[in-house]
Amino acid sequence: MIRCFLILSLHLCVTILCAQNRELLGEYRIGIVGQDKKDLIYQATNEGAQAAALELGQKYSIDIELIVFTPEKSQGGSQTDALAQLFIENADGLLISPQDTEAVHASVDFATAHGQEVIFFESEIKGCKPLALVLADELEAGRMAGREILERLPTKGRVAILTKEKPSVELEQRMEGLREVLGFRRIETIVTCSADYQSSIEAIRTTERIDRNDLIKGWVFLEDWPLLGMPALPWDAGEIPVVAIQSSPSAFMYVDQGYLDALVVHPYYEWGYKGVETLVEKLHLNRTPEGHIVHTDPRVVDWRNVEDYRESWKKWLK
Repeated sequence: MIRCFLILSLHLCVTILCAQNRELLGEYRIGIVGQDKKDLIYQATNEGAQAAALELGQKYSIDIELIVFTPEKSQGGSQTDALAQLFIENADGLLISPQDTEAVHASVDFATAHGQEVIFFESEIKGCKPLALVLADELEAGRMAGREILERLPTKGRVAILTKEKPSVELEQRMEGLREVLGFRRIETIVTCSADYQSSIEAIRTTERIDRNDLIKGWVFLEDWPLLGMPALPWDAGEIPVVAIQSSPSAFMYVDQGYLDALVVHPYYEWGYKGVETLVEKLHLNRTPEGHIVHTDPRVVDWRNVEDYRESWKKWLK
């Protein structure tokens, strides 16, 4: 045990000395950890981070190295392993969309205790104290979805809402904003499912099958699970209005074919840009952000601006 302790202590000393040396030379290593490598919104975040690193490197004449360690869940990857690897890589700062687990919580606490600056984006862990939070305004996203579906509903028409069986804080906030706009009189049912394509399609089909009196006149998806595969919705394109929140590029097929009327999307690119900008200002200028929480604004995408949004994804996925 003494030998292990000495080895760990030596490693920590080397890590600290390396970090201090890089700081003197104007060299910084920043790690990026999304939740799943297959989720393309984290590719957009990476592009924003790369753009910020390039611009700030030129502005301050410093070298910023980005290390992407977003795990691939289907291959057994985890954020805990990614965080451990970033510690070994001597990262000076960390930008992470954290999963709310004890292991991730402990890993983040360990990183901050040993001098790494940490910023959360997209979500947070209660009890953790990162340098800053870059969070989407989920309440407003829910309100936007409510306003978009109301515009398309017939008079007194009611909607079904799709959410997760055990909703996250972010999904609960979206629901709160949606209820605020719709009111209970315009909500026919709330449908829950597992957070995957097949489960969501089955839940939607079951709900439509038992709606024998045709009371559901529209749908709001609080996530984009039903849009992650080929169109398999139990109605014809354009038959009923549908609005979805937080969508990946797969949604374009649904917009193009007329299944989806509007998307409420978050600025994934801005998450990466703002996160790296805040980290560099802290690491290089010792500038602490004025506000601990930075809220980013969602926006609506429909037929009027879908081509512009499509072009943005082409750049992010280059």
